[in-house]
Amino acid sequence: MMDKKNCCGCTACMHICPVKCIEMKEDAEGFLYPVIDKKKCVNCHKCENVCPIKNTENCNAETKTFVGYNKDESVRNQSSSGGIFSLAADWILSQNGVVFGAAFDENFEVCHIAAQTQEELSKLRTSKYVQSMLGDAYPLVKQYLENNRKVLFTGTACQIAGLKNYLQNDYENLYTVDVLCHGVPSPKIWKMYIEHKKKQYNAPIEKIEFRSKESGWKSFSFNMEFSDNRRYCVKFHEDKYMQMFLGNIDLRPSCYACRFKGFPRISDMTIGDSWGIESYMPDMDDDMGTSVILVHSQKGVKLLDAVRQSLNLRDASLGKALPITAESRKSVEMHPNRKKFFKGLSNGESFEELCAYVPKSFVQRLASFIRYMFMRVRVNVKH
Repeated sequence: MMDKKNCCGCTACMHICPVKCIEMKEDAEGFLYPVIDKKKCVNCHKCENVCPIKNTENCNAETKTFVGYNKDESVRNQSSSGGIFSLAADWILSQNGVVFGAAFDENFEVCHIAAQTQEELSKLRTSKYVQSMLGDAYPLVKQYLENNRKVLFTGTACQIAGLKNYLQNDYENLYTVDVLCHGVPSPKIWKMYIEHKKKQYNAPIEKIEFRSKESGWKSFSFNMEFSDNRRYCVKFHEDKYMQMFLGNIDLRPSCYACRFKGFPRISDMTIGDSWGIESYMPDMDDDMGTSVILVHSQKGVKLLDAVRQSLNLRDASLGKALPITAESRKSVEMHPNRKKFFKGLSNGESFEELCAYVPKSFVQRLASFIRYMFMRVRVNVKH
């Protein structure tokens, strides 16, 4: 029986299998895991050898740290943080390249798609706090690379590790950018939440923003718009789904033992929010979003140099930009009620009933974004 902490759901094993005997199937918690048809298996062990958790070597030697933001205020305002992804993606498209990233489908489920136009690229902007379904992304990346197209693949660090193991070749035309990751919530819980909101408002959903900057970048809002022009828009800590996510109760088991949060990383570049920027570089903070940019390879340097003129950019130290205490540098702690939470899910409890497993006392601790996300950063900056 597989220890589920040892599978990040990357799909590399499924795609590397020469006899196609592996299928990704959803478990009771809503996460995908590989299931092997042993009658077809030829015991080649390729699936084991490609697993990023079992077999990942980081060839990058160091990390260079920057903070910055996109000079184009309209793009920056549409982005979760400083709008760095958009610049990198635009450069790839200008080279007749292809950009892979997470997008909402017509049902607001999250999956990886390939973008080759600006319209498609717009779907990849902004954060989606759900584990994305990779589908056939890995073999599609390989196909574009072998057709000599530049490819930018964005995702979590474990997804990039899986991709590189699957490719088994260091393609010069592949650029990889991972996003600083808290952990990935269950797609099943996300589907429940969507249905809960549709029933509550008795209308189809037209738009979802996890990170609306309507009330600023530091105190962002969760925004949902419905077909009858009504809106649900609350500060992030007031939303039940976000409380579950930030409370670490609905994350994939491997997130509690993440092996991909160290530095340097296997990706070419890492991007994310530069929380605490106001403490050590206040002139780079206008509450519109500032990104931390971590460059791990020569291709990462090339990618940054290609967009540098469109950035307000500063050198920074890793310790200040991303302190060792930051949750994007270490595994998050499992919520003590996680087992009860998913047992309740298996027993058919409603979304509202599942909310009770995140106690009000914990919700109150989330009430201030500064307290939850910034205080530990400030302590480390001052010391």
